[in-house]
Amino acid sequence: MPTSRSLTGRRRSRSLYPLLACGLVGGLAAPAALAASPDASGTSRTVAGQRQPGPSAPNGQVGLWTSVNRSHPHTSYWDRTGNVARIGKRSLGENPGLNGVWRSFITMGTENLHRHKPIREARLLIRNTTSQSCAPYNVEIWDTGRVYRSTTWHSQPRWYHWLDTKHPGSNGNCQNRLLSFDVTRSAQEAQKNRWPSMTLGLKASNTDSSNAYKTFAPSTARLVVN
Repeated sequence: MPTSRSLTGRRRSRSLYPLLACGLVGGLAAPAALAASPDASGTSRTVAGQRQPGPSAPNGQVGLWTSVNRSHPHTSYWDRTGNVARIGKRSLGENPGLNGVWRSFITMGTENLHRHKPIREARLLIRNTTSQSCAPYNVEIWDTGRVYRSTTWHSQPRWYHWLDTKHPGSNGNCQNRLLSFDVTRSAQEAQKNRWPSMTLGLKASNTDSSNAYKTFAPSTARLVVN
């Protein structure tokens, strides 16, 4: 029987396989992708001001994501940050209410993985929209528990295991870049245990310096599998 560690998501009709022969990022014109769907309350997540459909959402949309802030440990930011997922320490900006150390979570549906061959590789593609600095501050991605509308820093899901670490760029080339994270372990576990989804957590390796602060566009997230 599947476990209930990350039970969200709905089946999509489009096949995921095979992966693009030209590679994960270079061939992004037509990636295989999975998208999350409504949350436990039966409503759907708003991305970039638009209400997301449920199970019949077009390929590539993300339905479940949220961020948490250490400076506001009991505040839920579900539906309150537009299409901006934040990580790291924010201490500058026009809105001081957004300052603090951030983490973000994205849930991807995985039911389509159940009826295919064993996964050799899986990657999360997501656009890093801004970076406070182009210095080498890393972004970590983890396998985590599921998120809810009530998720806060104080009640954030468990961080199960580290998956990958990336540095968005240097020499001024660290803005608006598509990053690719290895999430093979989580995708394989979702397939093996027949989980309908998996939730991935993004956080900064350094939470002391505001230069490590970065933002991402959750609506660009894609789970690409081989």
